[in-house]
Amino acid sequence: MLWELLKGLLMGTFTGLTPGIHVNTLAGMGGSFCLLFAMGLTHTFLDTFPSTFLGVPDEGTALSILPAHKLVLAGRGKEVIILALWSSFLAVLFTPLLFPLYRFLAAYYSPSLGKAAVAFLLLFLIATEKKGRKVQASLVIVLSGILGVEVLRESRLHEPFYHLFTGLFGIPVILMGIRSISLPEQGKPGNLGRNEVAELVVFSFIGTFLGMISSLLPAFTASMGATIATLFSRGEKKFLTAVYSINTANFLFGVLNYTLTGRTRNGVVVAMEREGLAVPSVGFILISALFVGSLAVLFGLRLMGPYLSLLNRINYGLANSLVLAFLVLLSGYFDGVLGLWVLLTSAGIGYLAGAWRVRRTNCMGVLMVPILIM
Repeated sequence: MLWELLKGLLMGTFTGLTPGIHVNTLAGMGGSFCLLFAMGLTHTFLDTFPSTFLGVPDEGTALSILPAHKLVLAGRGKEVIILALWSSFLAVLFTPLLFPLYRFLAAYYSPSLGKAAVAFLLLFLIATEKKGRKVQASLVIVLSGILGVEVLRESRLHEPFYHLFTGLFGIPVILMGIRSISLPEQGKPGNLGRNEVAELVVFSFIGTFLGMISSLLPAFTASMGATIATLFSRGEKKFLTAVYSINTANFLFGVLNYTLTGRTRNGVVVAMEREGLAVPSVGFILISALFVGSLAVLFGLRLMGPYLSLLNRINYGLANSLVLAFLVLLSGYFDGVLGLWVLLTSAGIGYLAGAWRVRRTNCMGVLMVPILIM
């Protein structure tokens, strides 16, 4: 079992650091429970590397891109990575504390309750949009929702979420990065003060709680939870702390949900179900999470320097151009012309949200609208 956890850790490191390679893609190849679990958990720790410095997202970190990019442009990219690693690790530590509550909630969840929650989230997004931009936000929700319905009805697509999320959240940011010649110099992160540590712990706990909720409710993503968590407390770092904690907690509670109810809430768990894998005890899962999470933090801290050094050696605009070309080719490889159409249409909607200066969270209508009407 230990060897399988270590193999999963290495595979999750690969998927986390590589632009455009989602953990669900490798999970589809199968493996043991320990391997798939470690791979998925490690991915949630390290996927912040490409989403921060290159703008390539997945479902969990999609809305962290712009706040993270602001810090990168200010030379504080290393702070983002460190924040992500410790926020994810704190989510692992807080999960056992919330598990008794989760066991109770999971037993009473129903699809009708999930739809009601999604409807509330939809109204929440519109209501909390900036004054004078609610109409534009509603249009983005409608457009992304129509696209989501059409794409999810199309059974011929192998990787629908890859095209949707890369287009909506990744490509518009990468296009901005193409105009840059070099990555701004990233300064050495300073030590956290007492207040910053307190904020990290508080927003990580809030993020873990919201990640727990998001593993029950469909379409309740890390970015939505972070928007709620930071609604009354502004600041990029607080938002990012919540996003990264939610992302890791969502995965971990998704696995625990599978052990309790048999429901599948993410691609890795779907792969576990398809393989018919025996599910270990909750205690084993939580201890394994602590082991894998500890090593993932170590890997992330050690790889941060070489990763940035590699980016600094090449033209940053060229790097983004190559990443963009790779993502387009990958889309064509997965689903041919149909995949490319979804990717480009999604990118157009994502660009529209930026041009109208509305929150990109509204693009999550791509999941919420189909849940309500399909």
